Amino acid sequence: MKYVFGVSSHLTFYIAHRIIAINGLDKQDCMLLLTRNYTLQEHFSRQYPNQLHTGYNITGSKSGRVFAGANIFKTIKNIRVFDALIDPFVKDDTFYYYTQVCSNDLTSLMATKKNCKGFYVIEDGLSSYRDFNPQTFTGLRYIIYKLFLNTFFHRIFACKNHFIASESPKFKGCIATLPNCFPLHQDKLQVIGLPFETIDLGFSPDALLSIDPLYLHFSEDVIRNVYADIAQFIKTKSYKTIAYKYHPNFFAPTNTGHKNKVDNILKSLFGDSLVELDKSVVLENVLQTYRCDFYTDNSSVAIYGSIAGSKCYTYIPILRKYIDTKRLNEIYPNIPFLNKSFIPIDV
Repeated sequence: MKYVFGVSSHLTFYIAHRIIAINGLDKQDCMLLLTRNYTLQEHFSRQYPNQLHTGYNITGSKSGRVFAGANIFKTIKNIRVFDALIDPFVKDDTFYYYTQVCSNDLTSLMATKKNCKGFYVIEDGLSSYRDFNPQTFTGLRYIIYKLFLNTFFHRIFACKNHFIASESPKFKGCIATLPNCFPLHQDKLQVIGLPFETIDLGFSPDALLSIDPLYLHFSEDVIRNVYADIAQFIKTKSYKTIAYKYHPNFFAPTNTGHKNKVDNILKSLFGDSLVELDKSVVLENVLQTYRCDFYTDNSSVAIYGSIAGSKCYTYIPILRKYIDTKRLNEIYPNIPFLNKSFIPIDV
């Protein structure tokens, strides 16, 4: 038996790592299918001999999709390229696949392989705590999906019509760190507990700022106003050292200019007390170790941080001052369980 884990973030890696440990799986029988340009930390990389980097970009196309639309022959070629990546590891053995979401090409590609015994959906942050399982195709698009796409491209569309394809006969259940996760699939939920570890940063931060990815869609003026208000709140705390870390999306080549602008804003407001953490540092591990105060918009990291003993602050009340309320509600869905982890900043 083989096991293939889709890994796209620190959280999904730590969950995969815990699943392997709990079930006593031989790492030689496990493959980490690394997507979104995720790279393992060095000390973990040495433990896993079977790693495959895909980035969802099977043949080098900018879209990162296996399905090539009207170009049927390219789609067929892409499927073959993907199978050629997986088959040398799986060979003729049966296997289970672990994914974070079913509405992508890769889940269907893995689940439709004849030797796939089934797939599990593992926790992947905020979306896994939402009380929803949206349909990917609706209206005319559903008719096209039902009559054409799923018929002629079943390898890609078999599991794609829902965020979690619980209707699939190969769906085995969900795996999460906490019992509040996957509220619509409680009957098939396995809870494994928090998988994080303690680390040594070489210093003890009093506070941790998460520079969240949605700042990539806000203007420079909005970002400056938001952090000016946060800085005003933080002045009352007498912190000596404030650590901060950018979301991985900021390191994409197209976003480096935006990252530099945010960096200048932060340094102008917080001065020399700021220490930037390397992108390989896991926020959950920092909170697990130092129990420092944590500042973010609406990140699921606050769930794990508050359990570890950190005070977690949300600045959504500040965002409401500078961003259209309707748009804000679309970006930041209400999750009651998550809200209990937060102390709102309202200045």
